[in-house]
Amino acid sequence: MAITACTPKETTLTFIETTDTHGRYDEFANDAYVIKQMKQQLGDHLILIDNGDDIQGTAFQYCSNQDAEHPNLVSEVLNYFPYDVAVVGNHDIEAGRKVFDRLYSEVKMPVLAANVIDESTGEPYFKPYIVLEREGYKIAILGLLTPYVVTWVPDRLRPGLRFDQLEEAADQWVKTIREKEKPDLMIGVFHSGWEPAQQNLPAGTPLGIENATKWVAENVPGFDLIFYGHDHRARAEKMVNIAGDSVYVLNSGNRAQGIAKAEVTLKKGAKPMISIELMPTDGEEKDTEFMAILQPYLDRAEEYQKREVAELPVTICTDDALKGPSMWVDEIHRCQFDIVEKEGIHADISMAAPLNNGKTLEAGKLTVQDFFTWYPFENSLAVMSLTGKEVKDYLEYAYEMKNPIYNFDSGAGLLYEVTDKKPMGQRIRIVSMADGTPFDYEKTYNVVMNSYRSMGGGNHLMNGCGWQQPEIKDHVVWQSDRDLRSLFIDWAKQKGTLDSEPLNQWKIRR
Repeated sequence: MAITACTPKETTLTFIETTDTHGRYDEFANDAYVIKQMKQQLGDHLILIDNGDDIQGTAFQYCSNQDAEHPNLVSEVLNYFPYDVAVVGNHDIEAGRKVFDRLYSEVKMPVLAANVIDESTGEPYFKPYIVLEREGYKIAILGLLTPYVVTWVPDRLRPGLRFDQLEEAADQWVKTIREKEKPDLMIGVFHSGWEPAQQNLPAGTPLGIENATKWVAENVPGFDLIFYGHDHRARAEKMVNIAGDSVYVLNSGNRAQGIAKAEVTLKKGAKPMISIELMPTDGEEKDTEFMAILQPYLDRAEEYQKREVAELPVTICTDDALKGPSMWVDEIHRCQFDIVEKEGIHADISMAAPLNNGKTLEAGKLTVQDFFTWYPFENSLAVMSLTGKEVKDYLEYAYEMKNPIYNFDSGAGLLYEVTDKKPMGQRIRIVSMADGTPFDYEKTYNVVMNSYRSMGGGNHLMNGCGWQQPEIKDHVVWQSDRDLRSLFIDWAKQKGTLDSEPLNQWKIRR
């Protein structure tokens, strides 16, 4: 008697993506309620995917990263449902190996990033992909991370790790998985944005494209469905790749604004039938059980944030930085100069930007929480060597990059004028150093800036100064071991009362 293999019956699976939460779990309770309801209804037919950038972004997440006594808040959240798979984001790497190694050891699900390579073995440091089985069907999920991590995160936070080009890794791994696993459904989960912004390095450079999702969807056949993140822009789109096959692409946005949903019907011998949608969650109930888990983390963070730091004599506002010298930025300049001076390094020039839009700090006693508004990122500090010409070109580019505001660096330690109506390259006229000594275009200056900028973030060093990415490290004079915000807090606390006037070392000529 002949025995035939049992063919799986047609089945429908639902996939949910969250991404770029950035520690905003106080805003995630609506998402948690929706996800938990779907989990109760669908059981194993619901597959939960987190696409990274969870470990940085709020004071209570920062506190959790420094807390060795309790599980990390991110692992608590991911384990709560639990998620089926997590993919690594660039801000997760920026938290440092001490933090993300511990966190990922606490989670119950596989953590993916196929193009993050352990240099000691030449193999992926995280799992490259997983294969889930549901109702007799095989679902392959490949995780990838933008390699531009190396342009934002210092080596000391990612020792022993190499970040390979995403486009090449996608092409390599989708072929390997298709041949080896023969999945019924092939999913990519990329922590990489939709497409290059104008300031991105072009394709063909060693790092490839920072935001490569659209390119991969169109040019790397084999994916049925791609979830992505990184650029904080929600999207749900059907595309056609170079092989003529449909590819469905989804991004849930950022900071718990909603979830991305794909329903996939699988039938042996037929192509997957896929429908996609974005699901806002603002009007949903909050998951009270989730909030109960979150509350101890909020309580510990609140105690930390309430600590008094220093007196601010005048009210300051981020948007003033667009009009000329402002206390918001100039006090960062003063801090940067003093910190490196205490390290025995003289900085001639400082570069800094406001890192938030529309924020105000009222005159009075500043707390730790205020410094999370003033300096929201865990950048460290660096001193770079630039020629006078490169300083001028840097400032030309920075003035052009007023939107977004976090790329709008101003300089201190030198006196200069900006003629707003002139084109880029002709706007900046450097008058002298701040002490009145001549500014020399041929001289090399020590310039202090945050680590994001010193690694190439914003492309000021590449598109402004004209450097190639690999040569940036050759200009590094010094780097701090601590994050700049904690250095800023310590500096302000020691100072006691902050300044009441900006440095007034540059002006705009109308």
